[in-house]
Amino acid sequence: MNNEEKIMVQIKILCSVVTKNNYQRVIQQSYELVSKLCDLGVEKEVVYQSLFQYYQSLEDDLVQDCVADILDFIVGWCSPQKRIWKF
Repeated sequence: MNNEEKIMVQIKILCSVVTKNNYQRVIQQSYELVSKLCDLGVEKEVVYQSLFQYYQSLEDDLVQDCVADILDFIVGWCSPQKRIWKF
């Protein structure tokens, strides 16, 4: 498993254990991990598609919300300073 795959697994694990109490921490840690993927040169579409497929497989609303917030950072549906891919 390469670094990119390991990071994607970490993100999915974080999201899978999200609760109302740790939601913001999970979002922040996931944001940092997705930022690492960007820094490694992984294309935005690749990260988006992987997380979107994961999102579609979920049945828990809170986990879905968490993944949706991360997807927003990827596509830029967030404040400008939180956008991960700037182009």
